[in-house]
Amino acid sequence: MSRLKIPDVSWRACQLSAAFLLAALMAATFLVKPAAAEPAAKPGPSDSPTIGSPQPMSLKPLSLFLDLQHLKVLDALKQQAAPRPTTPKRTASPSKAPSTPRVTTPQRKAAPARPVKQVSRKAPARRAAPRLAATVSGAKTHARAKLSTAQYQCLDNLIRRESGWNHRAANPSSGAYGLMQALPGSKMASTGPDWRTNPVTQIKWGLKYIKQRYGTPCGAWNFWQKNRWY
Repeated sequence: MSRLKIPDVSWRACQLSAAFLLAALMAATFLVKPAAAEPAAKPGPSDSPTIGSPQPMSLKPLSLFLDLQHLKVLDALKQQAAPRPTTPKRTASPSKAPSTPRVTTPQRKAAPARPVKQVSRKAPARRAAPRLAATVSGAKTHARAKLSTAQYQCLDNLIRRESGWNHRAANPSSGAYGLMQALPGSKMASTGPDWRTNPVTQIKWGLKYIKQRYGTPCGAWNFWQKNRWY
């Protein structure tokens, strides 16, 4: 059973209401007690209740009901007068703690590349070939340095047949001149101006001529054996 809700009135009004209700209850109790105190008369034969006759109404249930209501009213007044506990306001839950910022380590700047010193390596100067003496021996030395043993042998056979290794040999009928019997001898001027007196100049020109016309000294020697000239 839910408690009786009492309007918010002053404490004095509540006291007056309680006093009035208490007086009403006492009056009702006083009226009921004399009737209950009288001795009950023995029922006679004529006093037996008959069917349909009205029965006297008892006031005890009414007094009990009024007492109960009186207690409920007093309890409600006490609760109304008592200070109501104030519920503490809920404080807003703190938001999530801000995440601590990540400490980023500063990137190291790459050191500037050092300029590479380019060391210019000069190619070693080639040693100048020793100057050959302007002799037949010098001409033979130059030919051996340029040819294999077999090719030099073919060249030697060819020069022996043409001039006998005489760098001043001249053919009066044809005008051929020198170790290689160049025809005319002035052709050897393309190799050097000393073609008349220098055997080395003559052998240099002869090797160029054989390479252009026969490929190798052996090729020129084979042609000479068949034709007796080259």
